[in-house]
Amino acid sequence: MLRRNRALKAFGGAWVFPGGRVDDADLPGGAEIERAKHTAVREAQEETGLALDRDRLITLSQWIPPKAEIRRFSTWFFVAKAPDSDVKIDEGEIHDYQWVCPKRIIANTPNAQMPIMPPTYISLFELSHFDQIDHALDEINARDNELFETRFFKHDGGFTTTWAPDVAFETGDLDLTGPRRRLECTKSEWNYVREDLPFDSR
Repeated sequence: MLRRNRALKAFGGAWVFPGGRVDDADLPGGAEIERAKHTAVREAQEETGLALDRDRLITLSQWIPPKAEIRRFSTWFFVAKAPDSDVKIDEGEIHDYQWVCPKRIIANTPNAQMPIMPPTYISLFELSHFDQIDHALDEINARDNELFETRFFKHDGGFTTTWAPDVAFETGDLDLTGPRRRLECTKSEWNYVREDLPFDSR
C-alpha cells in the first residue's frame, strides 16, 4: 500500500494501490483493458520500482464513478504476484509505503492513520478471504470481471455506496426490502453487505 502526498488535490494522504491515469503514450490504439494493464505496469515501476509482467496481470474489477461526478474515470484493478525486490517510492507523489495483510486493514477500517477509499476497501475485502497467493490468483482468474458502477448516498450516520443490483441503486431508498450490494460507512464501522458472496460479508 502507498500513501499519497498529503498536498495532492486528488486523494491526498490516502493509502492506495500503485496506479494512475492512462497517458496518450500508453499502448495507443490498444483495447481499453490492454492500455490499462500497460499503464498499471508503468505506474507500478514509477511509484514503487517494482517490475511487473503485463501478461501476468489478472483483472479483479472495473469501477465507474457516479454520473453526477464532473470528472469520471473508468478504473481497472488488477492482481499479480509481486517480484522479490525492494520497493523504492518516488518521494514526490508517494510519501510512504508498507506491505500489509488485507485482513488487517479491513479489521481496522475506518482508521484516521490509514484512510482508504471504498474501491480500495472492497478490493482488499475480496483479497482478505484468500490465505495463499496462488489460490487467490487462480480463483480470481476463473471468475468473470466484476463491474462496479457507483451511486453514493449521504445520511446522518455517514454514507452508503451502492452498486447494481442493490435495491437502492436506482431508487435511492436505502430502507427498501430487496437485494443488497452496498458499503455502509459510519465514523466507527465500514460494513460490506452483499447477499451473493460465497462467504459471510459481515
